[in-house]
Amino acid sequence: MADLSILLQIHIGAALLAIVTGAIVFLLPKGDLRHRRWACAYVLAMLVTTSVVVFVPATVLEFGSSGWGFFHLFIVVGGISSLIGIFALWKWNLTRDPAWLRNHQMRFAFSYAGLLMAGFSQLATNPRFGVVGVLSPAAFWTIFIATNLAILGIAMFLVGKYLAKGDPRRRYALRP
Repeated sequence: MADLSILLQIHIGAALLAIVTGAIVFLLPKGDLRHRRWACAYVLAMLVTTSVVVFVPATVLEFGSSGWGFFHLFIVVGGISSLIGIFALWKWNLTRDPAWLRNHQMRFAFSYAGLLMAGFSQLATNPRFGVVGVLSPAAFWTIFIATNLAILGIAMFLVGKYLAKGDPRRRYALRP
């Protein structure tokens, strides 16, 4: 990591912190002080992860010579999803309508899945990590697409099985 810019070092460190804190939030009982503190740490780590990378030029899949690339789109998608998740929690606190709480849970579940997808995609496509040069284009894109579809599929399964059904006020996300 010594050859990476300070912004990329901050980005990678914050992303790793978000991966750990997001997993903790997902596994903890919902709604208590520990959940809220770890959730705040996750949101802050995600804010750092996305905000610093805005200033890092794309190394792959760049849009023309703009300095922006395909992975910069994740900033927009992840940011909007997280803002809606925070808004949904605020609305739930005001109304106590379970639909808002369910929306909050689903948004952040997909936020976490998006974080994992972006991380695995970056590992696969960034020339620094050597995977791109080792595989044929067909093999590379097959692995890239399969990995992302697997992460998305697992997220959709968990959301569909646990978060989209039952009482959203339950204490654990992975219980019906």
